Amino acid sequence: MEKLIIIKTTISNKNTKNKLINELLKNNYVACINIIENITSYYEWEGKLQRQKEEILFIKTILKNEKLVYKIIKKYHDYEIPEITTISVKNIDKNYLGWIKESILGKKL
Repeated sequence: MEKLIIIKTTISNKNTKNKLINELLKNNYVACINIIENITSYYEWEGKLQRQKEEILFIKTILKNEKLVYKIIKKYHDYEIPEITTISVKNIDKNYLGWIKESILGKKL
């Protein structure tokens, strides 16, 4: 049984975001990407406090695609060290999980 995971990343460049989304969706590596726009991230980088306008991407895929999605994020991302985290999903509606699998694997389950 395939397990749903959600991979989270933040991004500030619109062109980078579009390249990443297109690569992930057109190749069926993921089923869906949710975007939360207009957030502000605060962090320390190279000894200075930084403030950055960003967007959060929640990338819904299956566990067997996790390393592939990480690789693609690193390939297209313009940050030196992008945030890439995996959120495990404990419970999921079986119909929604079926849609996720069908979207990625291309078969009705």
